[in-house]
Amino acid sequence: MKFGDTEKSLVLGIIAIAVAVVCVLYFAKPNYEETQSIKAECEQLQLRLNELNQKQAKRDEYLAGIEEFENAFQSQMTHFAPDLNQEVSIMFVQGIKDNNEFKVSSLGLGQPELFYTLGSAGADANIGEAAPAEGEAAPAEGEGGEEAVPAEGETASDIASASGPYECYRADFPISYQGSYESLKDVVAYIDNYEHRMTVNTVSIAYDAGEDVYSGSIDMKCYAITGPDRPATSIELNDVEIGVDNIFTGDGSSSGSSNPAASMTKYDENDGAAIENSYDFYAMINPATSDVSAKVVGQNGAGKDSSVISNADNNVSTLAYEFYEKDGKNYCKYTLDNSTSYEAEVTSAEDVKLLIQSTSRKDDDDKAGVKVTIKNSTSLPVYVKVTGDDSVSPRVEIASKTGAVKVY
Repeated sequence: MKFGDTEKSLVLGIIAIAVAVVCVLYFAKPNYEETQSIKAECEQLQLRLNELNQKQAKRDEYLAGIEEFENAFQSQMTHFAPDLNQEVSIMFVQGIKDNNEFKVSSLGLGQPELFYTLGSAGADANIGEAAPAEGEAAPAEGEGGEEAVPAEGETASDIASASGPYECYRADFPISYQGSYESLKDVVAYIDNYEHRMTVNTVSIAYDAGEDVYSGSIDMKCYAITGPDRPATSIELNDVEIGVDNIFTGDGSSSGSSNPAASMTKYDENDGAAIENSYDFYAMINPATSDVSAKVVGQNGAGKDSSVISNADNNVSTLAYEFYEKDGKNYCKYTLDNSTSYEAEVTSAEDVKLLIQSTSRKDDDDKAGVKVTIKNSTSLPVYVKVTGDDSVSPRVEIASKTGAVKVY
């Protein structure tokens, strides 16, 4: 079968159309779409560049704003204690006694409660970020807002790490008192003008006309903000009377029962080294990058796996021990970060031994540690041995201890 010229022309035309369609579908159209996408991206980048150029023009203004607000922030921080340890409370009440005819017959310091975190995901996380220009609304996070403008030689991560997070704690601080009306007014003024944040919730007053003495109670709350750049308070209590269990009982005289820790010498040899070989409870503090959890707390002995609580966080945790009597038996309750706790019966009949095993820090990024509070209301003495801790930057801080507790 032979094709004529007309048929050949028709076939060639169909082939040409098919080739043109293929070229459009597989070459021209993708190139066109890619070109349009690149143009749209260029337009967005140009808008972004224009915005950044405008901000760069105000760089000095932003940096001045950062410095101004950072100074204001740090100024406010000085009104809050860096922690709520026992030494701070002792010195607070010692100040009352030193300057007033005022007797504090009893004092309580409640368990510190974490109630807010500055620098967490929220409005306060913006501390240290660039200040908006006058009349310009602060940009919302994730909505085109910019990070803080670093100063010369400073990175954005430097700003973020320097600004937190800061953890805000509060604790109840009730005292019972006895004194004159003038001294009571002076003490209220002392609290109001105290260097660290403290509030008076309630005051009760009873008057003895025969003795012309006022007595009652003052319920306060004390506040603290802890953070990486706020080291724990270190106070030497050299000028504080320690002749009784509590310096606020018996007006600091030597009458009454003696200081419980003074007679606790059982493990004094080699600074409590014997506790390392025989103990009832333990806590292990490790680097967060180790094969085991950063903090491991439990009861020693066979079959005590269920007593173990832990976390792997690379930060400073709170660890609270409470020894108490219930139904004629002694118990130990330990709580990690105010969230996970375990109650264990104390099996020892003579004393309680707690071993805290720590390790040296690996580097500056190794932040794992614990703030330990120990409260003992049992008749058994509690002996604590801290071993292996970093000599330069300790992981373990004994924040407070109440009752018959001795730490080596």
